[in-house]
Amino acid sequence: MAQTYAKHVLTTIVLALLLFSTSPRAEVTLDEGELALITAFGPWPAPVPSDPGNEFSGLTWAESLGEHLFHDKSLSGDQNMSCATCHIRALGFTDGRNVAVGKEQHVRNTQGLFNAGYQRWFGWDGGADSLWAASIRPMLSDIEMNATVAVIAERFKDNTYVTTSLKKAGVANINSDEQWLVTIAKLLAAYQRTLVSPETAFDQYRTALLNEDVTAQQRYPESAKRGLKLFFGAANCHVCHFGPNFSNGEFHDTGRPFFTSVGKVDPGRYSGVKRVTNDVYNLAGRYNGTMQPAEIRKTTTVKIGQSNFGQWKTPSLRNLTRTAPYMHDGSLKTLREVVDSYADIDPSRLHTQGESILKPQQWSDSEREDLVTFLQTLSD
Repeated sequence: MAQTYAKHVLTTIVLALLLFSTSPRAEVTLDEGELALITAFGPWPAPVPSDPGNEFSGLTWAESLGEHLFHDKSLSGDQNMSCATCHIRALGFTDGRNVAVGKEQHVRNTQGLFNAGYQRWFGWDGGADSLWAASIRPMLSDIEMNATVAVIAERFKDNTYVTTSLKKAGVANINSDEQWLVTIAKLLAAYQRTLVSPETAFDQYRTALLNEDVTAQQRYPESAKRGLKLFFGAANCHVCHFGPNFSNGEFHDTGRPFFTSVGKVDPGRYSGVKRVTNDVYNLAGRYNGTMQPAEIRKTTTVKIGQSNFGQWKTPSLRNLTRTAPYMHDGSLKTLREVVDSYADIDPSRLHTQGESILKPQQWSDSEREDLVTFLQTLSD
């Protein structure tokens, strides 16, 4: 009798568990605070600001010429590499590698160029204060395109396609090699500023919420809605990945390792501040073509401190399904690995002044997958 009763109890428990596991999860609802927060993440696309210090920014002829130059291998010392070699459109203008490989192997992941025009600082460490200054670095880097100022000037001042376009646009008096380099970089930046990623499922859902369009809201996956509630709630992802471009444009310590090999480190923002303040092509220099006080102030007031060591720029989350692997060193291959790295973060790995907002999360496997699903809806 006791055995029969025990079997009956066990069967009841098993049936209950099965029923619970197969029953539909409750429909996701959003409160007023969540709705108000989501409003700040659009509309998309947002107006793209001008590239600071770039007198060619927003000019159609410059954008067209910049696109031509983007695919020109004459930008590299050996003439075997263009910008498009490492920035492939199908991969979100990344290269799909863990770390970049130019003339030599880099220690950092190739950043995507989609939505670069929305950024305030450029590069993982923010070592450039404009898109045109950021375009100069790879050309002159001995481990990237490995050209020189003189080589760039010599090749393009006699390039009929370039000189004819400049003449038609009324651009004259390019007298020095450095002025030629800066001109080419500003044309490249004019084109890169136009690279805006398309509308996504998230954007359509946001619009449906604002319009109270219930039918359109139902097209958005329930798993993505649950992930959205985590993103804007317990996960606090929105604090750093803020606004229509899903990035606050600043730098944070997320506990990622900064050792690149035995005895060698990449200090992140610490080196970026040093580089941008000493850069002859920064906005405080003589090659600023617009001289807007607010733009110059950004560069002249930036400060360096020990807290900058190990900080990296918050990347945009748009189109991130195309830009794997992730992080500044390309160390995480999938979005699930990224979610796990934050959920299982070890606070002791954060540096002295690390981000207090980052804490371990006791998320279930399904919750982690929900967050991944949400992140996937940020891609076109």
